[in-house]
Amino acid sequence: MTARAGLVVDTGRRSGPENVRLDRAQWREANESETPACHVRFHRYRPSVSLGALETADQAVRAEYCARRGIDVVQRVSGGAAIYLDPDQWCWTLTLSHPGAWGSVSLAGWLARLCQGVVQGLRQLDIDAVFVPPNDIEVAGRKLGSGFLALSDAALLFQGSILLDLDTETMMKALRVPTEKLTPDGVRSARHRFATLRDLGAGVETSVLERHVLAGWARQLDVEFGRTVDLTHEQVTDAEAPVLAADWGADADSWYRAVVKTSGGILHIRLRLDERGDVLRQVQFAGGLHAYPANLFGLLSSWLAGTRLAWLDGRFDDFFRIYPHDLLGFTAEDIRRGLYLALDRHAQQLQFALTREQANTLMVHAPPPLEAADVARAASVMLVPYCAKPAWCKWRHRDGCPECGRCEVGEAYRLARNRGMRVVTIVNFEHLERTLGELRAQGTRAYVGMCCRHFYLKREYAFRDAGIPAVLMDIAGANCYELQQEDLAYAGKFQAEARLDLDVLRKVMQRVPPVFAAAD
Repeated sequence: MTARAGLVVDTGRRSGPENVRLDRAQWREANESETPACHVRFHRYRPSVSLGALETADQAVRAEYCARRGIDVVQRVSGGAAIYLDPDQWCWTLTLSHPGAWGSVSLAGWLARLCQGVVQGLRQLDIDAVFVPPNDIEVAGRKLGSGFLALSDAALLFQGSILLDLDTETMMKALRVPTEKLTPDGVRSARHRFATLRDLGAGVETSVLERHVLAGWARQLDVEFGRTVDLTHEQVTDAEAPVLAADWGADADSWYRAVVKTSGGILHIRLRLDERGDVLRQVQFAGGLHAYPANLFGLLSSWLAGTRLAWLDGRFDDFFRIYPHDLLGFTAEDIRRGLYLALDRHAQQLQFALTREQANTLMVHAPPPLEAADVARAASVMLVPYCAKPAWCKWRHRDGCPECGRCEVGEAYRLARNRGMRVVTIVNFEHLERTLGELRAQGTRAYVGMCCRHFYLKREYAFRDAGIPAVLMDIAGANCYELQQEDLAYAGKFQAEARLDLDVLRKVMQRVPPVFAAAD
C-alpha cells in the first residue's frame, strides 16, 4: 500500500492565544476534510498556561499570579490536565481526518501509538525515552513530556510537548496544583520529577528533533511527510479566536458541587435543582480528563437537564447505552457517583440548616442508607487540624487545647466537650493514619472533623480505608496547598494559620446529641 502524504508546518514562537487559534483552525479543517489526511504543526509558546479541554480556569490556574506575570491562560482542544508552557517547551499538534481509516483504536490506544512515535524519534537521538501510560514520556522515571488527545468520529487531534528546559518555580506558581513548598530546596525537589533535554546533555537542534519524531510517526501511521513549511503572520491572524472555559468560582453559591477523585484525574460536578428540589434543572461536568467524544460532557449535561430525580438513574443509563463513548481512567459509575454526591448537598443543606455554599464545604463518608445527619448523630469523636491553631499557641503542635477563648479551635473543643466527645488534634499525616486506625479498632461508630479539601482529595484513601462514617468540614484561610507548603504540613511544621468555619461547625454539632453532661 502506498503511504499517505502528510503536511508539516512550523509556526515558530507565538503567544498562547495565537497557538490556540491555529489549533482550532487545524481541528476544524480535519473535521471537515472529505478524505483521510495528516497535518502536523510544530510550534513554541510564549509563557502560557494551557488548560485541558474539559477543565475550568478556577480548577487549574492561579489567575492572579498569571495576570501579574503576563502569562496567557488559554484552553487547548485536547483533553487532560493543565500544563505550563514557555519557549523552553517544544510543542506539536498532529491531526488526522477520518481516524477510522488509520486504524480504529481507543483513546488509550491512540495515545500509546502516537506517544510511541515520539519515543521512537527520541531513541534515534540516543535518548532512552519510554512511554508511560496513559500519556507521559519519561527518561529514567522522570517526565520528559506528555501527549494529549481529542477524538471525534471525523477527526483526531494529538498535541503535546517535550521539555528542552524547565522554569520549575514559575510552573508551580502558575498552576493550581498541590506540589512542593516554594523554598529553593522545595523547587529543586520538584525539579527532580522532570527530565529535560538540557539535563540529558542532548544539545539537539529542534529541526533535527522534528525530523526524527516525524520519522517515528511515519512508521506508526504509514505516512510520508513532506518538507516543513513556515506559516506567515497573516495566515496566523486569520485563524479562529479561542474560547476559554467558564470560571466556576464566579457564582459558586448558586450551585451544588461535588468532586470525585478518579484514576484518570479529578472530576468536578455542579448542578441546580428546581424550587421543589425534585427536578435536575441544570448540571455540568469538568476536569483534567480525556473523554470520547470530545463533547461528551456537554452531551450528557443536555441529556440530563430537566430530568425528575426519580427517573435520573434510568435516564443516566440510557445515555451511556445509546452514545458510544470512551473514558480514559474513569468510568460512567464515577460520573454517577459524583452526580449523587452533588445531589446529596441539597439534603445536607436542609439537614444542617446551611446555605448552599456552606453545604458545598462538607465532605461526607456515609455508606447508604446513612445520611450526613445520621453520621453526626452517631459521632463520638472530633478531629481538629493543628494548622487551625494560632502560630503563637504552645499547643499548636500538640494534642489538646486549654480552651483559653482566643481562637476558634477552643470553641470546637468546647462544643465537643459539652457533648461528651473525645477531641484529637491531628498534628501530622502519620498521626491521622494512626488515629483512624485506633478509632476503627475501638469500634467508633462515626466522627466529625475538619480538613482542607485539597488535603482530603490527595489523601482521601486514608479516610476511605478507615471505614468509619464521617462528616468533614472544609477549612478556610491560609492553607498549605494555597501556599504550596504541604510537605511541611504533612510533617507537622506548617506555620501559617487556617480558619475554621464556626457557623458550619455549630450547625453540624447541633445534630450531635450529648452523650453525658460535661464536667465544669
